[in-house]
Amino acid sequence: MKSEVIESMIVELTSTIEKLESRLQVTEDIEDIKKLQRAYNYYLEHWQEKELIGLWSHSPDVSVEINDTGLYQGWEGVKRCFHFSDHYTAFAEEKTAPPEFLHILMPIAGIIDIDQGGKTAKGRWYSMGLVALRRGGKLRPLMGSGIWENEYIKENGKWKLKKLFFADIMSSPLEDGWVKTPFLPNPKPKDAPAPSPTTHFAPYPSGYIFPYHYKNPVTGK
Repeated sequence: MKSEVIESMIVELTSTIEKLESRLQVTEDIEDIKKLQRAYNYYLEHWQEKELIGLWSHSPDVSVEINDTGLYQGWEGVKRCFHFSDHYTAFAEEKTAPPEFLHILMPIAGIIDIDQGGKTAKGRWYSMGLVALRRGGKLRPLMGSGIWENEYIKENGKWKLKKLFFADIMSSPLEDGWVKTPFLPNPKPKDAPAPSPTTHFAPYPSGYIFPYHYKNPVTGK
């Protein structure tokens, strides 16, 4: 076999290996982001503030916004957002979730896109959840669903949360259902910041579709 043919085969094999390595890296990145998002939910369920904060980047432009309850910006803003005694006023100054509190929030149907360069990513998820929370002096069962549109960043080989936005579609008393009572709002946190000027929060039955971060995977539009 001529050396030119061998050299061409080596070049082709090298190119194939590089492409496969790139695809493998994207697959591993997506799996890491899935784990990150799921870990967020488990920690949120039990008010594990330290563990939640540990999922975040220290980038100065980190942020978190839930419905229209305020845009928390920067590292201190994120810590403030996850100071749970400010959010669940029915439990006063509880430092951990009381036994009767329930907040099962499952991330499903995730679409994750790794940006060019492999250092940042975006993800859209549905949430489906069950909640037991004190409202009006009694423990009430709620059912809910919402959308996350999040951004992630890879730092020192690890994926972290960079920006989180969550919008409820519905949050309804179990005895009523979402047609009768589509949304039962939580009290706003103490000294909450203003919402982002671009935030549009409109739960069921508005028909509002929160903008997708991605293009149509078939048409590219």
